[in-house]
Amino acid sequence: FDPNSNSLADQQSGNEVVRLGSNESRILLMLAERPNEVLTRNELHEFVWREQGFEVDDSSLTQAISTLRKMLKDSTKSPEFVKTVPKRGYQLICTVERLSPLSSDSSSIEVEEPASDNNDASANEVETIVEPPLATSSDAIVEPEAPVVPEKAPVASAVNPWIPRVILFLALLLPICVLLFTNPAESQFRQIGEYQNVPVMTPVNHPQINNWLPSIEQCIERYVKHHAEDSLPVEVIATGGQNNQLILNYIHDSNHSYENVTLRIFA
Repeated sequence: FDPNSNSLADQQSGNEVVRLGSNESRILLMLAERPNEVLTRNELHEFVWREQGFEVDDSSLTQAISTLRKMLKDSTKSPEFVKTVPKRGYQLICTVERLSPLSSDSSSIEVEEPASDNNDASANEVETIVEPPLATSSDAIVEPEAPVVPEKAPVASAVNPWIPRVILFLALLLPICVLLFTNPAESQFRQIGEYQNVPVMTPVNHPQINNWLPSIEQCIERYVKHHAEDSLPVEVIATGGQNNQLILNYIHDSNHSYENVTLRIFA
């Protein structure tokens, strides 16, 4: 992964270069800089959009993560790269190695040897325990034996002591299993229009934005007019509409994902 050129090199396909969009590239960069660490959705929003001067809603991040997974050929149910951590965020679960092609000196790795001299010295140290001499037969005092009283066998407890421990263990294990084996549902979209053969989608539970359709149509027509036919978006996701603002996410196919862009319309 080269964040400078927003590209991926597929080592299993002869280093085939895959171009990423700017949003997907910044998401992958932040995940790679903090591998195996769960990054919250707010942290990703801050790094990818707010630092660039944009304010988008939550569906933009969901769509960008979905596109990144397609670029990585990653599965949602059995991820090898980007894992969704329910109610927390996302986590890069693969091994990350930083490459420095311009550096000719190989970095040295120091391996600490166990302190064998100290271990040998401590092993050779033997403590001498001086025991008091046993009393001789002439000094021994014979005491009369006390009568032996047979001990009563303890009454078996009516409740097995392992049952409460098993119940406690299962109570702790159940929420962990729910977090590990439950995947959040992917966002669902519905089509609200189609202009220049480009479908316009919006989240299923999103408020109605029918009064924005003329503005959406004008934006798509201008976008198509200034782009080549083979690089047209496959869909446009519209969100917002409140506070006289609407967000349009132009989504392209995998070969032109680097052209993905987010636009904001003001009424």
